[in-house]
Amino acid sequence: MGSSPLKILARAALTVFLVVFVITSLASASSPPSESPSVETELICHTDNPAECYPKVFSATEEFQVVHDDQDLPIGLHVQLDVQTGQKKAKLYDPKEENPALEGLPVDRAVVTVDSEAPRDEPQVPPGAPAYEPVGIVKEPREKNEDFTQALDTVKEYLGPNSSGQSDSFNQALEILEDLSHDMYYGVQITQDTEALQALFCLLTSRNVAQTEATPLTERPDFVASLILASSIRNNKPALQVVEDSWDSVMSKQCKSGSQSLKSDLYNNLEPQSEPASVGESTESDFVRLNLAVLDGLLKSPKIRNEFLENDGMKNFLRILLRSENVWESRKAKVARIVSDIFLDEDVGASLGVWPSKGSSDDSICAKGEPESLEEGCWEYHLKKISGSTQDAADWSEPLLAMLKQRRPSTPRSRDEL
Repeated sequence: MGSSPLKILARAALTVFLVVFVITSLASASSPPSESPSVETELICHTDNPAECYPKVFSATEEFQVVHDDQDLPIGLHVQLDVQTGQKKAKLYDPKEENPALEGLPVDRAVVTVDSEAPRDEPQVPPGAPAYEPVGIVKEPREKNEDFTQALDTVKEYLGPNSSGQSDSFNQALEILEDLSHDMYYGVQITQDTEALQALFCLLTSRNVAQTEATPLTERPDFVASLILASSIRNNKPALQVVEDSWDSVMSKQCKSGSQSLKSDLYNNLEPQSEPASVGESTESDFVRLNLAVLDGLLKSPKIRNEFLENDGMKNFLRILLRSENVWESRKAKVARIVSDIFLDEDVGASLGVWPSKGSSDDSICAKGEPESLEEGCWEYHLKKISGSTQDAADWSEPLLAMLKQRRPSTPRSRDEL
């Protein structure tokens, strides 16, 4: 039975449609894409302004465009990620494109991370700008202490020829300054007054034996002066800088109780001079205690630290460590901590390479006694002997010995040392 003309026409039309569809599909698959696939755009809008809307599926071009966090990325794009800001950009992938900055580096064709030229959240420091100061400006308290100025003036009277430093008003002035010296602002104010600073150092180095016998330690003017000086500069970098700036001027002065300069009194008073087991040994150990409390903060100044080394400060420290009587035990532990904090322990801010500066000496030299045994190369020799004396001595001498060995320069010994 023959087909009708209508059916024949329908079959012909269907055959033509199938041929055209296959040819179009093959052409589309063989040619590279020129733009992202067209999408029935679903928009993302975070505001009522239509101009701020963007398609849910990112539409790439041949130029980099910013990709929003909530946009979907089609596969096969060239993507850049700013690792500093987290911003992502994308464009159509061009296999012929080369990036000189990535030459020789492994590159993931899916994502390429590109460092930004400079952190955007950090301000750029201009050339010649002053160094950053973490402390900043020490602000004045909202309510100033009305007795502070009068207390300073009273303490400065100690420099006068007729002042004994033993009146009730003088002691009260010291108590006021001691109470305020823990505040950074007043610590700076105390150190800025060079006359008051000189008076406090004169009190510290006075060594008034008659006064020590009649007054309890914690009530003595030299004890309170030590507290004021130590508290003013402890953890107070601006105050320590003020002291450093006026150091030469203040230390060149003489106190009324002696003919030496303050600098000589400060460093010489560290050397124990009393006979072992004598009546004056306990008193002398108290004097040294007060000096050590102040030096603990002063030696954080590079200038004062260098002067201390030049004036045999480390030899006097070693002399303290070599005292065997019990009254010196806490002083020796204090010396060990100061040496560690200032010269050896980088974790607490020590300046490495300042001391020790030479290799260790031979034991035969260190066993000779003074002056050879006090040289810096003999510290290990003495610390070994000290650590074997008592458990209390081992508690501070063994850690100090271990750290000293670690920091000791590995230089060959000279002929004089052999």
